[in-house]
Amino acid sequence: MRATRTAQFVISIDVEMSWGAVHHGRPHDPGPYQLEREVVADVLNAMEKHGIAATWAVVGHLFLAECSPLNGQKHPEVIRPDYPWLLDDWYELDPCLGVEEAPTWYGPDLIAAVRSCATPQEIGSHSFGHLIAGEPGCSVEAFRTDLAACQAAADLSGVELRSFVFPRNSVGHVDVLEDSGFIAFRGPTPGRFPELPPWRRRLLSAVDRISPLPSATVSPTWLGGIANIPQTYLFNPDSKTARRAGTTIWSTLVRRRLRHAVRTSSLFHMWFHTHNLATRPDRARAAMDALFAEARTYIDAGRLENLTMGQLADRMGSSHGSSS
Repeated sequence: MRATRTAQFVISIDVEMSWGAVHHGRPHDPGPYQLEREVVADVLNAMEKHGIAATWAVVGHLFLAECSPLNGQKHPEVIRPDYPWLLDDWYELDPCLGVEEAPTWYGPDLIAAVRSCATPQEIGSHSFGHLIAGEPGCSVEAFRTDLAACQAAADLSGVELRSFVFPRNSVGHVDVLEDSGFIAFRGPTPGRFPELPPWRRRLLSAVDRISPLPSATVSPTWLGGIANIPQTYLFNPDSKTARRAGTTIWSTLVRRRLRHAVRTSSLFHMWFHTHNLATRPDRARAAMDALFAEARTYIDAGRLENLTMGQLADRMGSSHGSSS
């Protein structure tokens, strides 16, 4: 991509509710995920207030209002992964009920809320059943049928899926994404100090968390015909850093990442799960409001663009084509 005069501010949000926790190898407690609807409302309110857009990467099953087995099998259209650690069927705990009876497994109301935001948002994909694409045991066909199930569910709501976020940030089968019509995915944070010994990497990483280093400059890239938009910062109000620093200092540290991107005309790609914000909602609201307010000043000054993943991929495509 050609260098641009403005920095890019991208937000991607993983919306998964029970689907993000069911395969962690411990009894599933839906309680914490029942708070996520309030989190979604809070984030959308802040985005409307400041005119900020994000890519909401939604587990495809949440598009459904209900589901039921077909000939005794749950979601037979999806080929199962064969993970060495998985003893049961991937959909074993799918309740096969509806949003009223099992609200953390279904979420068409969440889709409607995001789509009704006064500031247009992008709805992307987080797989259909939170499939872990980069792990051994996830075959090409398992991933391909999972994507097809996502797209079928989204089509029923009139949503075109163009951007993808890999569950657990486990990247795999990117060529299948491109073949399935996706134009962008969230990639991992590039290694910043790969040539240094471990102790120096740890030291510099600690420094970078307080004050971003020049090596923290990140730009999106092409991987074949699909845009890799790397994550650069996990917005987590319950992280060790946030707990130790407190709301005011942690909020300042978040905004330093934004300022670094503006100074270097680079990418600030902030991401989080909705459940990350459920544990400390007051801290999350305060830091997000301050971040969005500062971002708006840079946007209005022409120094920053707030783009969804799909919009950034479109912009990259235009620049790529005009520079060839």
